[in-house]
Amino acid sequence: MDYTESDHKVFEDQMRRIQDVTGKKTLADLADILGICRSSIAVAKRRGKIPANWLVTLMRFKQVNPEWILTGDGPMFFYFPSSTPRYATADEALERRADEEALRRLPSSMLADELVRRIAIAQDRAFCSKNDA
Repeated sequence: MDYTESDHKVFEDQMRRIQDVTGKKTLADLADILGICRSSIAVAKRRGKIPANWLVTLMRFKQVNPEWILTGDGPMFFYFPSSTPRYATADEALERRADEEALRRLPSSMLADELVRRIAIAQDRAFCSKNDA
């Protein structure tokens, strides 16, 4: 697949959003916050794609909305309520804790794959609804 001028602009916009949200302007600082080597940034730029593990890292540690990084749509950050949610029964609370623990134990690569899949589905729906209008 050829890397077009349009792809280059999309990638540059995504990188600018990552730099904006992290406050990191140099490749070394950006690589440090993402936990990667500087050469990984060069590889991503050459491919014109933001790796899914970068999105997962930003989501986990900075509560950044991956859709916002990729498209500029939606809120920049996820906002989590400050209070602990209440559940109707002890069983519901126990089930919720078990689900949260299961998510914490998933490898980042699996979370990244699921995240990319869900974003692709959401983008496809948005694209279809824009064309249907």
